[in-house]
Amino acid sequence: MYFNDDLTVLLSNIQSTKLSGLSVHDQIMNSHVRKHIFKEVKHSHKPQQAAVLALLYPDIERQVHMVFILRKSYNGHHSGQISFPGGKIEKKDKNLQQTALRETHEEIGVSPDKITIVKQLTPVFIPVSNYHVTPFLAVTLQTPVFIPDTHEVEQIIEVDFEQILNNPLTDIQKDYFGKTYNLKSFDINGLKIWGATAMILAEVRQLFNEVKQKSPCNKHGLLGGE
Repeated sequence: MYFNDDLTVLLSNIQSTKLSGLSVHDQIMNSHVRKHIFKEVKHSHKPQQAAVLALLYPDIERQVHMVFILRKSYNGHHSGQISFPGGKIEKKDKNLQQTALRETHEEIGVSPDKITIVKQLTPVFIPVSNYHVTPFLAVTLQTPVFIPDTHEVEQIIEVDFEQILNNPLTDIQKDYFGKTYNLKSFDINGLKIWGATAMILAEVRQLFNEVKQKSPCNKHGLLGGE
């Protein structure tokens, strides 16, 4: 897939497409498993609000890519995991969209003024860390020069978006609160993307596959073009 008028129309149509929400999340972690995990959770306070950015961009050959980060190893629930750039809301943030843009700038160096938000996606609750995460699908027209935050980011991972659209889900087993559950994951170039990140990615893929099946309704979209 290339950055061209066809992508422009797809993104424009995605803006008006209804989200599939939890039904798509079920592809990764079905509701039966989620209920079992939630029963094990006993938090004394409300979930912390957070936001992440699923960012599309052109590589030097104008092919569509999506960026992920490999988090640093630390004493915490998300140590060493592959995720979207993002983090918890701060007092200075006006809303969760600003949180996602700020965190993306801090973690991978892409300036908010270079990013266009396409659509807010279905939130995901992460029980092990008590985070309520709101994802945003976004795009930048320029090929980014990524600058990783050396304190939080071990590696920036760039993935050809076609691989996300076309690769089948694979089985994976994960432990939650001492019990092992069968889940689904994206296996891309040997990288396992699972959990909340995979749920968000599944919804992104669902949106693109849905609008690709429809005829373009116009020639001018979110990114312009002629």
